[in-house]
Amino acid sequence: MPSDLIFDFFGTLVQYTAGSFHTAPYERTHSFLLHHEFEIDYPTFVRLYRDISATLETQAKQTAREYHMNDVARAFFRTAFDRDVSSQIIQGFVVSFIAEWSRGIHYIDGIQAFLNELATDYRLSILSNTHYPALIHDNLSRMEATPYFKHILTSVEFGWRKPHPSIFQQVLTDLTITANNALYIGDTYTDDYEGAKAAGIRAILIDPQDMYPDVVDRISSLFELRRILLLEG
Repeated sequence: MPSDLIFDFFGTLVQYTAGSFHTAPYERTHSFLLHHEFEIDYPTFVRLYRDISATLETQAKQTAREYHMNDVARAFFRTAFDRDVSSQIIQGFVVSFIAEWSRGIHYIDGIQAFLNELATDYRLSILSNTHYPALIHDNLSRMEATPYFKHILTSVEFGWRKPHPSIFQQVLTDLTITANNALYIGDTYTDDYEGAKAAGIRAILIDPQDMYPDVVDRISSLFELRRILLLEG
């Protein structure tokens, strides 16, 4: 029996539409640029931002080194306007973009009661890839779920992203437990399931589309985790 349940965040504890521009249009972010006298038409803004994001994402997947949203913003301004800008402009641009991107995040009905029930018997933590840590903390607060989690480790704060084994080892170190005490729950096969198993941690894959029938530890819904834990308790 594990003492600790460690969760992925995006796609696991919240649902979202993947992609850098999944909730287009980004009119407020474009207006931010124009307001600060960065003249650029909307289609060019979208194209450059998508290209820069795709380049950084490709590099991150190859190296497992995580990047910050500020890195995307700096690269965008250098590419679009051939110059560096102040930290205030970077921050304003990123905050505006994140606010519009977050429209694609959807909370799961019943998640608070589910977490409350689990937290009576297990210590709950989050280990998630993200380019912007506040995304996780802010959404947990809106979900009224912050108190349920004893520890949160994000890839951008640690430096390495899943499935690199070091980030899984780090969360075990932070929690002062061994791999045998942990159960990791996530919705992606490579980053979550294979990443955790490579670090010696048992993993449960959330697979609602039945894409990985050969995976034994597989559930179609997050809420099925209760059944697994009850059967093995």
